[in-house]
Amino acid sequence: MPILRDAQFSRSGMQIDASVELLDNPTYQTDERDTMSFQPLGTLDVYVLGSDLNLWLEHSVNGKFGQVPPPREQVDGNVIGFRALSSTEAVVLGLDRNLWMEHAHSASRVWFAVPPPREQVDGNVNGFHVVDENTIYVAGSDGKLWLEHSINGKFGQVPPPRELVEVNLSFFQPLDENTIYILFLDGNLWLEHSVNGKFGQFPPPGEQVDGNVAGFQALDENTVYVAGSDGKLWLEHSINGKFGQVPPPREQVDGNVVGFQALDENTVYVLGSDFKLWLEHSINGKFGQVPPPRELVDGNVTSFKALDQNTIYVLGLDGKLWLEHSINGKFGQVPPPREQVDAHVFIPGIPGTAEPSSGVPNANGDT
Repeated sequence: MPILRDAQFSRSGMQIDASVELLDNPTYQTDERDTMSFQPLGTLDVYVLGSDLNLWLEHSVNGKFGQVPPPREQVDGNVIGFRALSSTEAVVLGLDRNLWMEHAHSASRVWFAVPPPREQVDGNVNGFHVVDENTIYVAGSDGKLWLEHSINGKFGQVPPPRELVEVNLSFFQPLDENTIYILFLDGNLWLEHSVNGKFGQFPPPGEQVDGNVAGFQALDENTVYVAGSDGKLWLEHSINGKFGQVPPPREQVDGNVVGFQALDENTVYVLGSDFKLWLEHSINGKFGQVPPPRELVDGNVTSFKALDQNTIYVLGLDGKLWLEHSINGKFGQVPPPREQVDAHVFIPGIPGTAEPSSGVPNANGDT
């Protein structure tokens, strides 16, 4: 997103929390995005992509950040997207659009060689979502989305064994190997399914969830947060376990939204068009009041990744990354208690930061 960045984004540049945007299609921020600037492993360790496109695994000191830069090991260089599986394994997308499964040193379990030991997953990649170390959804530069598999627990054959899932999509959020939400270039959001445990039938069986969608975060097959192209955020529900009615039953959460990360059906972090980040709550288990009850977390925010209601990583418009905390279980003080993690963190789409000419989206997530 220039407005949204690193948790995830949608077609309009909005950050959302759990979908994967294609690199040539800026979107809202969400959380599981492949082009993110940072990915926490908790409060002690975080993967950080620098403005120079170097990827690092960074560590706190005695349980606290504050030293800039912190102790760290370089994972790789010329990186435009990544998804860490653990402190010793990551899927990394290079500037050349080659996708790799990368590993820390097997004995020391530390990253120290650039590039590290790795196997190529595929080439000409425009976006991806990791199901596990053997199964990855991969969107190619030709607009095709594939479900790809390792051979005997290893990648290396290019392309790997795979089934075609869809084409002409903007971004996507798989729930598992058989179920996936897909936002198409026309702004229509669908929930699609494999047949007998396999994709390959084209198009796959599916139900339309909504139209004029800019970004989304699904909680499960029946519940999804949807940001419309008009900046309104909704919590939407299936009917008797099925979508298909457009729009579906729904409650408005907020307006003028450019990014969000839902924790559950009652709690969601929302980034407004004024770059203010809020923690918002339902009333008696329902949204509908606009704006809902909420506490201001911080301002001048470009991207964020919450661990829970009390702890959140926040990337500012100045490229500084912070770990922020509530006070007695509540946000409201701005800025909140915090420790700086790093500076010069990659913000796609913002002048003055490294940005591949191939069209990396401006934000995470906006991813």
